[in-house]
Amino acid sequence: MTTELPVPIPRVEIHSTLRSAREREGRYRLVGSRCSSCQALWFPRRFVCPRCHSRELEPYQCSHRGTVVTFWPDTMGFPAIGYEEIEDRVVALVRLDDGVHVITEIADTPAGRLQNGDRVRMVLRRQKREDTGNWCYGYKFEKEAG
Repeated sequence: MTTELPVPIPRVEIHSTLRSAREREGRYRLVGSRCSSCQALWFPRRFVCPRCHSRELEPYQCSHRGTVVTFWPDTMGFPAIGYEEIEDRVVALVRLDDGVHVITEIADTPAGRLQNGDRVRMVLRRQKREDTGNWCYGYKFEKEAG
């Protein structure tokens, strides 16, 4: 007679205070990396340059303004884990003024009022709920007035 063990439900994300502390510069200030050898810009930060394989990277403050390249409403039919309480999410590829591309959420703008080429700026907003029940804050972009 065999007894079947229950299959554990895998956790998609495990909260780590150390990981949150390491990523806060990128999450709150949009800090990436600049390669000292080839001057390439990267976000999120890198420890080895993907272009020239140099380890000589320094922190780089990315621009907080940019242009929408393309966007799409988050319509998977069900909310992503942690995003159940946020409705009508719009995700976009934004080209920052310094040339860095960022995939981000567009805050406070429905998909019907957004167009490719719109100017956006970075804002800090609630992003999702962590496993601990706390809100995770981070960067999003919102459409500039005008």
